[in-house]
Amino acid sequence: MKFSLAGLRNALSGTASAGYIAKGMIYFTVGWLSLLTTIGLGGQQAGTGEVIRAIALWPFGTLLIGLLGIGLLAYVLWRLAQAWWDLEHKGNDWKGILQRLGFAISGLLYIALAWQCATLIILSLASGGGSSTSQRTAELLDYPGGLFVLLGIGLVFIGVGVHQFYRAWKRHYRRNWHIEDMPKGPMPLLEGIARLGLAARGLVFVIIGTFLSVAAIEVDPDNAEGLGGVLHTLAEQPYGRWLLGGVSLGLVAYGLYCFINAGYRRTRTPRL
Repeated sequence: MKFSLAGLRNALSGTASAGYIAKGMIYFTVGWLSLLTTIGLGGQQAGTGEVIRAIALWPFGTLLIGLLGIGLLAYVLWRLAQAWWDLEHKGNDWKGILQRLGFAISGLLYIALAWQCATLIILSLASGGGSSTSQRTAELLDYPGGLFVLLGIGLVFIGVGVHQFYRAWKRHYRRNWHIEDMPKGPMPLLEGIARLGLAARGLVFVIIGTFLSVAAIEVDPDNAEGLGGVLHTLAEQPYGRWLLGGVSLGLVAYGLYCFINAGYRRTRTPRL
C-alpha cells in the first residue's frame, strides 16, 4: 500500500481547522445564550456540556452533534500532535516540556465533550443531563490522594487563566497567525476580538480554578463549579448583569477567535 507522507501532513493540518471550528462553535454558543439571558431575551447561563445538549435539540440536532463530535475529536488529535511532534517548537527543556504537556492536557479535556456528543447520538438524549461538576468532584475526592489531585487541577486552571491574560496583553497570538494572508483593513478588529476573547476565557478559568481549589481545601465538592456555575455566580454579584454581559461578550469573542484560528493559524507539521 502506497503511503503518502504529504497527505498525512495535510490531514494533520486539517484537523487543526476542524478542531478550532468545533471549539469556536461551543464557546460562541455559550456566550450567545448567556448574553440573551443578560438582555432579557431568553437564553441560559450554560456550560459546555449543557450547550451540547441544547444543540442536540435544534433542528437537525443529531447531524450537528455528529459534526461537532468529529470536530472536537479533531481538536484532540491536533493538540496531541502539537505535544508529541513539538509543532510550536517549544523545545525539550523543562519550560518547553511543560508547555507541550499543556497542549496535551488541553486536548484531553475535550475528549469528554466528544464522548458526550457520541453518547447523545447513541442514546438520543434518553440518558438525561449527565453528572455535574460537584458530582464529578465528589467522585474524585473519594479516591486516595484525590484532594491533592483536585487542588492541582485548580492551580492548573488558575495558571492557564493567567497565561491567557498574558497572551492577550503581549499579543502572542500574532505569532501563530499567517499575518501576510490576513486582510489588512479589519486587522485591528480581529486583534480586538482575540484580546477580548482571551481575556474573558482567562477570567473564567481563574474563577473555575479558584472554586476547585477552595473545594479541595475545604473538602467540599459543592464549592466546585464549571463554566455554567461561573456564569451563574457572576450574575449573582453586585452589578451582575453588567459582569455577566461583559463576560458573555468575551466568550462570544473567544468563539470568533477560534474561527479566526481555523482560517489563519499556522499549523506547523513535522517533516514525517
